[in-house]
Amino acid sequence: MIEFTMSRVALIICGLAVLTAVALPLQSFYDERYDSSMEHTADKVAFILDEFWASEADTLTLRGWEILPSADCFIEIDGHNLTVHMKNKSYRSLMCKSMDKMTIGHGDAVSISKL
Repeated sequence: MIEFTMSRVALIICGLAVLTAVALPLQSFYDERYDSSMEHTADKVAFILDEFWASEADTLTLRGWEILPSADCFIEIDGHNLTVHMKNKSYRSLMCKSMDKMTIGHGDAVSISKL
């Protein structure tokens, strides 16, 4: 009876070791993928603003809920820098046109005008 119990304990310990060995790299993969997604968001918003300044349109309306992935994100624009902030991380992109300092939250709608 004791051999059966010891074999089960050894099996559980080995199983936990295998799960730990697989879970840590997998978590790292998901963190890198999430960071890549947020960098893509910053680059996409910067691209939208650059295309607006190069277009013939006079006004652009940015709705935070359409360009930000979640409610705890916000965008900060200052000069040529566009930064997407989420929790304790920041993802930066550069724009061609310098803009005044502004912040766009998830629930905000901001109109940008060339006039």
